[in-house]
Amino acid sequence: MIVTTMAMAILLQGSAADILVENALEISTSAGSYITYFNEDGTYTTTIGVEGTWWLEGSDLCVQRSTGEGGCQPLQEGLGLGDTWDAENPTMGVTVTYTIVPRG
Repeated sequence: MIVTTMAMAILLQGSAADILVENALEISTSAGSYITYFNEDGTYTTTIGVEGTWWLEGSDLCVQRSTGEGGCQPLQEGLGLGDTWDAENPTMGVTVTYTIVPRG
């Protein structure tokens, strides 16, 4: 397990995912919004109590909730703090608005 975690952390260094680890991702839906915190060890947590794992497959960001739902979607290069885009949330299957916000 430790070797897997270390290998994942090495793979994530220098990738488009760096901005997500250094900051946080606000996810806005018609029902409200929440913040997701991506960690270097390949885990994530949210402000609504959802947690799981994440990884990169090529240029796709993949997530899997601890309850089993998951999926992948393209991760744009060159994202920065404050950038916003609309895309389908792979765990919910609906279009949401993503915004990179300061980690806090």
